Amino acid sequence: MKANLMFRDKNFDLKAEPCFGYEALATDLELNRILANMAQNDKVIADACTAALFTPLASIAEIRYRQENLLDAFQNQDAVRRFYEITVETEKKRKSSWHWLSSTYLPSVFSSAVELLKIYTEMLMKLRLAADEHLSAFRSEGFTNLLAMIQLELADDYFAEVRAHLNDLKDGKGTLISSTPGNNLQGVNYILRRKNPKNFLRRWRFSPSFTIAPRDDAGARDLGNRCDRAINETANTLAQAAEHLESFFAMLRGELAFYVGCLNLSESLQALGMPICIPKILPFERQDRTWIRLYDASLALLKNTTVVGNNLEAADKHLYIITGANQGGKSTFLRSIGQAQLMAQCGMFVGAESFTAPIRRGIFSHFKREEDPSMKSGKLDEELSRMDEIAGHLQNGSMIMLNESFAATNEREGSEICRQVTQALIENGIEIFSVTHLYTYAAAFLDDSKTQYLWAQRLQSNERTFRIIPAVKPLQTAFGLDLYNRIFEQTGVK
Repeated sequence: MKANLMFRDKNFDLKAEPCFGYEALATDLELNRILANMAQNDKVIADACTAALFTPLASIAEIRYRQENLLDAFQNQDAVRRFYEITVETEKKRKSSWHWLSSTYLPSVFSSAVELLKIYTEMLMKLRLAADEHLSAFRSEGFTNLLAMIQLELADDYFAEVRAHLNDLKDGKGTLISSTPGNNLQGVNYILRRKNPKNFLRRWRFSPSFTIAPRDDAGARDLGNRCDRAINETANTLAQAAEHLESFFAMLRGELAFYVGCLNLSESLQALGMPICIPKILPFERQDRTWIRLYDASLALLKNTTVVGNNLEAADKHLYIITGANQGGKSTFLRSIGQAQLMAQCGMFVGAESFTAPIRRGIFSHFKREEDPSMKSGKLDEELSRMDEIAGHLQNGSMIMLNESFAATNEREGSEICRQVTQALIENGIEIFSVTHLYTYAAAFLDDSKTQYLWAQRLQSNERTFRIIPAVKPLQTAFGLDLYNRIFEQTGVK
């Protein structure tokens, strides 16, 4: 059986190779706080959500498949959490049973497999009963197929037959085996037989028998070896069945964990009064973006209150340049875009009232780094090295977020480096979001009709609204003037 809740036709791999630069994305976009909220100290949820977030989907069909399942999960939260609890309970029972299948002692493998199968049978019944109760409420392809399959494969007759076999294998009344005489009357073809209570009792009473002496170790070993030969095939079959069911519950737990993580995060954000939405995904050839009240979900979780959202409606743009006063919300705005893109491309909801964006073949970030005393070269060298590494993984239809890149040098050199890098990225079909204080660089694209300028809004009173608004040109304001005014106002110098 397969869950198929994350993909229509394949299993979800929690150990899949993450996208290039995922560690930088996690740091730059402050994703760890979002993942921690999704996990709620549950490692399986943490692993599932991390794997999903850092392996963005490149197919609109796959994204929509997950979105439909997620919408169903929102409509049936208690049921989804119940399914997940059953898989967690199963794993706890397995670990507490003290049975294992890796032993070299065949009777131990046989006994452990029987006991584990009893546990799995009990939990499969719980899963079937939950499916019976909730199937009619689900509408998505993923959940309806899963629950219908559980009902079909786990009928009452199936449980009755399985229980009968397991009870027969573990009834404690001895083992019935058969063999045929081989060369020199040696026993061959040892087979474990199912006991018929009446025939077994009759044969035991009236068939020839012998008793091994208490100290006959060789005789006991020989009899044990004969029994092992008889149960070998059955023990292997039982062990494979137990391993198969262990894999099924682990797979189901991992796939359900993603949706439970989404439910956890949505509850936290909505409790703060922040909106969420299922995003609309466009083909990667499109260069249109529209959103209403897009916000930084990590910041909302950190502040534990509502945060400012931003609106945008842009068509046929490949470069977004964000300028304005320092601490005006530019970096926060950039993080909200990156978070939303990753969340949208793993089939999640987005922190916004509405969000429409094209699919991207790669998502990258190049944010300024704090001075590192252990660095063997300067900050500019480090920034150029990181950009060179990113460039090796870029492809047409990717997006990159630049946050004050190449500002470690002077205005003239920094602007020229940034302009050349940006121009090269544009020519290779890369979508760019750039936060900068380099006015010369920002103004270099004034004649490009596909450039969208944005400002960090500041009122005439110098009050920051933390809103990012559309503009027709870059703002010639850097943080130096802010620092000057703040310092000299404090000292009373004008």
